[in-house]
This record gives sequence, structure tokens and C-alpha cells, in this order.
Amino acid sequence: MRTLTNIALGTFTVFTFFLTSGCKEQEEKGTLNLNTRLTWHGVELSMGDTVPDFLNRQVRPEKLYCYVSNISLRTIQGEWINSSSISRLDFLPFSSSAVGDFCAKKLRGSDSFDALKFNVGVPSELNQGIDPTSYANNHPLSFTGSAGMRWDMHNSYFFVKFEGKLAAEEDGPITVPFALHPASDPLYRTVVIETNEFTFHKNDDLEFDLDLDLGRALEGSSGDIDLSQVGHSMGEVPMAIMFMDNLTTSWTLKE
Repeated sequence: MRTLTNIALGTFTVFTFFLTSGCKEQEEKGTLNLNTRLTWHGVELSMGDTVPDFLNRQVRPEKLYCYVSNISLRTIQGEWINSSSISRLDFLPFSSSAVGDFCAKKLRGSDSFDALKFNVGVPSELNQGIDPTSYANNHPLSFTGSAGMRWDMHNSYFFVKFEGKLAAEEDGPITVPFALHPASDPLYRTVVIETNEFTFHKNDDLEFDLDLDLGRALEGSSGDIDLSQVGHSMGEVPMAIMFMDNLTTSWTLKE
């Protein structure tokens, strides 16, 4: 449910590097915060919890990092307004936030909106050919801000890092590692979330609370992922494609 102006995050733990936007430093802007909390098939999840997969084997998620970019709003006239933002979400242990700043000039055409969208990953124009040391240290794509998310071999970034271990069989020890590291431009995905109509103006600080269901990201509309077969899946391979396709339908707006 959305809330306005300086709302405390309550039980949310926020650990986020962010941001880049097209707004000038002194320009008036409205700020949109997307606060995401993890679940596993509807049950709250923290990194390190043990949960069952579709074969009733125990799974222990241990790390989840991802980039969220280009947070956008749809006017009731159907036009999308882009914040040109990028945030790094580190779910430690169970939640994180992405931020989009909308310049006042972009909000002149309408103050009523009925949907939001964002991309999972780093836009192609920022993903390669840029020296991470050229960014300020607090930028999510900088050498410091991208720590653990820079794919040096390909001079680019991992879009998502999801790691953990599972049991090889029901009631077995949790010893089999898996690492889903989608990274290449074809794995860039868009999430669209319909909302009730809301207003948003310059100088507003607006928050939406979202769920990210990791269970659905592994067992979703594009198929079920057998984590014991994942190993280390990085680029445009079937496991990574299925994971990213499922992930786009795993974000929902909290009621």
C-alpha cells in the first residue's frame, strides 16, 4: 500500500546503493521509493532460512543481490515517465529498496498515475565499456558500489546474484551449492505493476511496498527450476533465462 512523506520502514531492513537520474542537483523533484520484502510462496523469507522446493528438498537461500533500473510511472493518459534511475538491492536479510527521482519538468504533463514499471538489470548503454572507477564511490555501478556484481571477464555487470545450497534428496543434508548469476543484455527484463490511481507531484516522497516471491521465481509460469542442476548459470543459458522470465512475474504490490 502506498504511503506519503517520510514514512518509516518499520520492520524493513534497507541496504541499498543508489542512484543516478537525469535531475540537476538543485532541481525540484519527486522521489519514488520501492520497498521490497522477500517471500517464499507467500511466506516471509530471510536469507539463511530453510524452505522446501517443488521436489520437497530443503533449500537454503544465502545471497540475493540485483540491479533495478529505470523506475517509471504511467499517466492515466497512457504515457510512461522514466526516472532514469538505477539502484542496487542487497536483500540482507529480507528486504531492500530502490529509488527513482522524477524531475519537476517530467511531472508537468500529469499528476495522476495508474501503474509503475522497472527493469531488472543494468541498461545496455551502462553495462559495458564504462570504467567503474569513473563513478563516485556511492554510485551502484562504481568500483565500490558494484562490489561482487562486476563481471570482469566481460567488462560488465551481473544483473542478479542468487546463491545458496540445497539437499540432494528429501531429508538429506543441505550441501549442494547453486549460483544463478544472470548477466548478459538479453537477460534484461521489465516488471510492470498495475495500481489504483494515485497522484504524484514534485517534492512528494512516495513509497510503494512490494513482495518478491523467490519461490515463484524458481517455480513459475515459465517452468520449474531444479536447483540441483543449476551449478553456476551465468549468461544466456536455459536456467538463467527461465529464472529471469519467472522473476518478472514474482513482484507484486502489497495490499
